[in-house]
Amino acid sequence: MIESLLFLFFCIVGSILLITSLIFLVFGIINTSSKLKKIAIGTGIASSLCFAIIVFWYKIAIPSFNKTEFNNYAGVYQLQTIERITENNNSKLELFANGTYNFTGDKSIGLSKKGTWKTGGIDGNFEFYDANENLIEYATPFDENGRKKIIFDLYNSNEKTFVKR
Repeated sequence: MIESLLFLFFCIVGSILLITSLIFLVFGIINTSSKLKKIAIGTGIASSLCFAIIVFWYKIAIPSFNKTEFNNYAGVYQLQTIERITENNNSKLELFANGTYNFTGDKSIGLSKKGTWKTGGIDGNFEFYDANENLIEYATPFDENGRKKIIFDLYNSNEKTFVKR
């Protein structure tokens, strides 16, 4: 939510400064006033800075965070029962750092056998896609004291928790 508000703030402020800069530039050219031209340059730089912050965030910072999360959560996960992780449980989820996954286990979880996964979904959720690139499932990642967990259907009574081995 705060990210959306900051995005709107920088867009609105940047647009206002850009329009102000253009107005001062036009009046500076018409009146041949160097003071108005300097004001136009200053507000133009401030406007460019607002838009540069937006570009930096969405083109550099977020992809970097997502890549780190790919690497941190890549690995083999086992379905956890209510009491503990059971080794004889046949539901296993393998997440690879290249964005693909393999799943073996119960179809009630909703995952296909192979597909792709992405970080940075809505509210930080992981998105799971089938082989045809159709979105099939969301999962919520957790890191409790260095122990990685991925929970499907978090707010549902059918919650399924996978714990990294």
